[in-house]
Amino acid sequence: MLSELENELFFRSLNLYFSYIVKNSLMNSKLKPLQIIHLVLCFFVFLFAIITILINRNQLYFDANPANTAPFNPIFPIVGLISLSVSIIAFKNLITKIDQAATVDSKINQYQTAFILSSALLEGGALFNLVGTFVSQNAFFLIFAAVNLIFLIRNRPTKDKLISTLQLQYPDTETL
Repeated sequence: MLSELENELFFRSLNLYFSYIVKNSLMNSKLKPLQIIHLVLCFFVFLFAIITILINRNQLYFDANPANTAPFNPIFPIVGLISLSVSIIAFKNLITKIDQAATVDSKINQYQTAFILSSALLEGGALFNLVGTFVSQNAFFLIFAAVNLIFLIRNRPTKDKLISTLQLQYPDTETL
């Protein structure tokens, strides 16, 4: 069972995280859905990581030797790294397929599709490694979950990223 101090620290960290995101995100009408989706994906990966660590805190160990951690190692790390690579490649491929002559709304819809696909792949890799940690109690898999989560957080959609990725010009940028 969690102590009162652990509960207090957990809820304070969540409160700080949400207040930071809300204060620092200028949610535009076109970006708001993407930013909410991104926030939810990041939050639940983070929440599942905290729960996994708290439930297994007395049994966690760190062992990177594949001989000792079979069959989980190297499957979990490889899936995490593959999901990271596929996420980057898929996003770039979908963005390059956007027709520059299309309307702004069409471009933004295609960007949203690319972003959601990329984020889902990153979340999947992180959750897969967190399940590996939960099942095996091996903290080694937390490294790969953290890498996927860091990339997911780094991919936060902003107005500037959207403008530069889609190469939008002045009249179109005002609709954001």
